[in-house]
Amino acid sequence: MPDSIGTSRLLRDGRVLGVFTSTGDGTVGADWEGTESGERPEPHDAAVGYGLAAAFGTGAEPMWRLAPNALLEMWP
Repeated sequence: MPDSIGTSRLLRDGRVLGVFTSTGDGTVGADWEGTESGERPEPHDAAVGYGLAAAFGTGAEPMWRLAPNALLEMWP
């Protein structure tokens, strides 16, 4: 799910597993939650997170930015 304009987070059971960033050049970075306590992400979680971030990008524009653009597109 988008977390900010440039990042998305991967959740499982309502818990944040990691935060992903992608600049659009095909590279994806991830900051995994819990690594300071020695926890490591499951391989299938990493595969899903990296795959989604690489395929669809990360982040999203906030609704207050999108609404005026949608209204202007409807204006004749």
